[in-house]
Amino acid sequence: MSEFIDIAGHPLVLPISLTLLLGAAAYLLSRVAPRACGVVALLAAATVVLCGLYVMQYPMAAQEAQGKEASWVWVQLSKDVQLTVDLAWRPLGMVVLFGSAGFAFLIGVYSLRSMAGEYWEGKYYAYMIWALAGACVVALADNLLVLLVGWELVTLMLFLLVNQGRRDAKTGGAKAYGLLGFSDGCLLLAIVLLIAACGTSAALSLSAGPADVGKIGQANGMQGIGYVIYALILVAALAKAGAIPLHTWIPAISEKAPASVMAYLPASMDKLLGIYLLYMLAFRLFRPDWTMQVILMCIGAVTILAAVLMAMMQHNLKRLLAFHAVSQVGYMVLGLGTGTVVGVVGGLLHMINNAIYKSNLFLMSGAVGRAAGSDEIEDMGGLARALPVTFASGTVAALAISGVPPFNGFVSKWLIYQGTLEVGSRGLASALLVVAVFGSALTLASFIKVLYSAFLSPAPKRATFHPTRIRESFFLAAPMVVLAAACIVLGLWPQLITHRVLIPAIAGAEMSGQSLAAEGMAMDVGTLGLWNPTQATGLVVIGIILGLAFRWVMTRPAKVRVVRPFLAGEVPSASDDRFRLPGTGFYETVAKLPVLGGLLKHGQAGAMDVYYWAGKHGGTLVEVLRGWHTGLINLYVAWVLLGLTVTLVYLLLSLGT
Repeated sequence: MSEFIDIAGHPLVLPISLTLLLGAAAYLLSRVAPRACGVVALLAAATVVLCGLYVMQYPMAAQEAQGKEASWVWVQLSKDVQLTVDLAWRPLGMVVLFGSAGFAFLIGVYSLRSMAGEYWEGKYYAYMIWALAGACVVALADNLLVLLVGWELVTLMLFLLVNQGRRDAKTGGAKAYGLLGFSDGCLLLAIVLLIAACGTSAALSLSAGPADVGKIGQANGMQGIGYVIYALILVAALAKAGAIPLHTWIPAISEKAPASVMAYLPASMDKLLGIYLLYMLAFRLFRPDWTMQVILMCIGAVTILAAVLMAMMQHNLKRLLAFHAVSQVGYMVLGLGTGTVVGVVGGLLHMINNAIYKSNLFLMSGAVGRAAGSDEIEDMGGLARALPVTFASGTVAALAISGVPPFNGFVSKWLIYQGTLEVGSRGLASALLVVAVFGSALTLASFIKVLYSAFLSPAPKRATFHPTRIRESFFLAAPMVVLAAACIVLGLWPQLITHRVLIPAIAGAEMSGQSLAAEGMAMDVGTLGLWNPTQATGLVVIGIILGLAFRWVMTRPAKVRVVRPFLAGEVPSASDDRFRLPGTGFYETVAKLPVLGGLLKHGQAGAMDVYYWAGKHGGTLVEVLRGWHTGLINLYVAWVLLGLTVTLVYLLLSLGT
């Protein structure tokens, strides 16, 4: 018992053990004091931050040199294979830990109002805390097996949180758990193959240094197994982050899950975890491989373009944001795929930036949907005056995700653009740059529709709400203000993250290209370019002032006369909504284009949905297997004997070699 207490009190275990205990406390309180569970959730997030600061007092360099700072043997399978619990801290892992805790705190504050009175309120906070515990396990894990445990815990909590939504949320939750469970199975299979190929469980260490993909397993006669292992871990990372074609679980849960759940897991925590594993795979477990880099860049480019086009066609606000969440993953994958210092820093910075503004946008959708009584874009309108803080925060987040300077989204996208220019193939670099820039333009176009529809357009006549009677909640608005402020601060001073956190985090990794230097307020990428956010912001402000002044001069003497629209003598009634222009009609012409329209139609029908195709063809396989189950005991015995015979032959052949 004392040994268990010593382990639970170890500095690296403390954030995990305390969050698990606080989650259990919230679960026990869920029936008797559900409102108190929200306070417990805020306490858990603050505890993780304090524990993280305490952990960072220990020297990381010695930890990295030794490989394991905290290690306990769990099961000894053989002389060379043992299952151990290895924990260590590294800069990028601490970004995941602090980021997860920060989002948990902000969304916990938001949930104090959005979840108030719901019958699942107490359990919601318990699941939220346990998801944070899983993120802590992933962030502090020093081998793949420990990482898998935290990975699966987050997946399970996502399933439980999604099921707290509307009655029909279970369908999306089952789909999410199916896809993510499949990816977790791929990660487990990769762990088994890695041990078999290397002959030792030491190969699972995240601190052992990168290995050549093509050379893994050669000593044991397992040629090419390294690429299989790489692909399996890649599937796990891309599914968690939500990249095409493993993305469909995010739109599936978006419409029915609470907005706070979408802001907490798919928008922020899952992005941090997925891209963190992708970085560890590409630069810490394995050495950069050009073939795999090209695959990553192509996946990133397809994800950017396909998802943003799908987003433009959506009429449900949360589903639209879900596709944008997928599209932004493409930029992160593209940045890491370049294998250049500038591109990788840009991809990791975009991971952080995206978590900030995408979480903000989902929180905005929750506030707007709550006020309008619907998540359908055409049912919204006229909320700018009723929800001014939500409108301002949402506008900042929309400009940030669109890559408009001087917000944080522009900086990370600009670094990714520069990273693509350093790719060895000039033709590939040009194509990737065009896709990335075009994706940002389409994102801006999509959010013009969102901002107009929700805030600036007239409210529909059939609306059940009245904009002048809506009051903004402090608990809903405060987290959005903090996140919007972060978009501005990291846009003006990106060096706070790039040079103090990310560049030290990737030190020692094998990367190509020019280095990223900071000259005062400017970011210098050598011959590629220079970005000075202060000067750029000054120019933007001057341009806005001149534009407003020009508009004032041109419209000051003019007199505007407002009249009814001419309807051939017909006088429209007060409830006539025929001449209202909802934002849903902005880009309907895109769906009518000859080639693109057909692709979008197939995309809406599930052409890019792995889950759909697996279910369709998996059903055929199930029917075949069902036909073999005749109910005759003799047939079952024959199948068992055949299986034993095949197993025995395999074992004899293995012993013979």
